[in-house]
Amino acid sequence: MSLRVLASRFPNATRSTLTSIQSRSFFSMPDILPSSRKEHSERQLLNFSQEQVYNVVSSVKDYEQFVPFCTFSKVYSSRNMGHNKTLFDGELGIGFKMFEEKYTSKVTCEYPKFVEAVSSDATLFKELVTTWRFTPNLPAHKLSQPNALQHPSCFVDFNIRFEFASPLHAQASSVFFEQVSKMMLQAFVDRCNTVYSKR
Repeated sequence: MSLRVLASRFPNATRSTLTSIQSRSFFSMPDILPSSRKEHSERQLLNFSQEQVYNVVSSVKDYEQFVPFCTFSKVYSSRNMGHNKTLFDGELGIGFKMFEEKYTSKVTCEYPKFVEAVSSDATLFKELVTTWRFTPNLPAHKLSQPNALQHPSCFVDFNIRFEFASPLHAQASSVFFEQVSKMMLQAFVDRCNTVYSKR
């Protein structure tokens, strides 16, 4: 914006003040790169028990068999923390388009209601967190009953949030990853159908 235009807008301003305004206007350009942080949440009622769905989600070593674009899965350093809680390191490989990466997540499993994986060393992502919660399809006053985890249906709350380390990766792949995020829960539902239909 020229000094002449600024002077018409600020008739009582000194030349040094106008120059300062002009400088701020020039350098305060909006960020043309979109935010690389993405999040997807979903809830479904499944015709599987809380225990069944928990067992599928917590079996990270099997992810390479059914999770979209997962090419490798392995579990290390499992630790029983007591009170139905287990911690372990899960290594996953992902492959899509021009990107391939292996990364390790710190996985927390609380039988039979909660699984969370937090990426600890991925170079592609600044943040990658996946959270699962499983709740029997029962009234609240019955959830503490010993057989609640085997009730034949349960609610699954799924959340994934991620942020790319590179703005260029964000521009190239954000739409793709949003689509994959929406495919995730269905992949686990299909896995439950595969595992439990054989019994």
